[in-house]
Amino acid sequence: MAQKITLTVSKKEQLTKDIYLVTFRLVTPPTISFQAGQNMMLMIAPASAAGGPGINRTMSIASPPSSNTELLMVHDVSPMGPGSKWTVGLRVGDPATIVAPTGGALSFLPSGRRKVMVATGTGVAPFRSIMLDAFEKHDTTPMILYWGLRFEADTYWKDDFDGIAAQHPTFSWHQVLSRPGVTWQGLKGHVTENVLDQEKELAESEFYLCGNKAMIEEVRAKLLEQNVLNEQIKTELFF
Repeated sequence: MAQKITLTVSKKEQLTKDIYLVTFRLVTPPTISFQAGQNMMLMIAPASAAGGPGINRTMSIASPPSSNTELLMVHDVSPMGPGSKWTVGLRVGDPATIVAPTGGALSFLPSGRRKVMVATGTGVAPFRSIMLDAFEKHDTTPMILYWGLRFEADTYWKDDFDGIAAQHPTFSWHQVLSRPGVTWQGLKGHVTENVLDQEKELAESEFYLCGNKAMIEEVRAKLLEQNVLNEQIKTELFF
């Protein structure tokens, strides 16, 4: 059940030019219960005395539910709107307020079907939580992640995901770059075409899509054309 929670910033890292990783420590209450794949709503600025609306931003929780005294947030600040400026200005020790947990559209269905996760940009954040939670529960369902970014300089968490894959043979992942350099050896283009090229048992798999609207609409349409049932496709827009 969603509740208002006060936090403090315990760690802040700049992973790339535009990507920040922020760890919040819960203050009141000191712990949280949530489902992997759920979100939190950041209360960045309260409503004004004149009656103007407050500024809130919905962000995925990137940490697993077992980490119930801390919450991990990944934020792309390239838009440099109020939310981006708030994150850039955060310092360790600063207070914050959220309402959580919310959402949860991407939580895995309870089936033995192969889980295919497709993300663009920071849409990968909920999948980190979902995967870590699944492995902590000794889930041996095959899982694969396709993560689309533009440039090599945009990449992060490579070591993390490589480490997860090394420890859990049922998981694999692909970094897909739409504008790679000449030395790039990984998948190129957009995640849509790569998912369709790489996955051979579409109708026997489930698909979890998180990212920009164009990607989600295109992948969903292509999967439905390939006789993937609508109930085997779960989506969440991520900006």
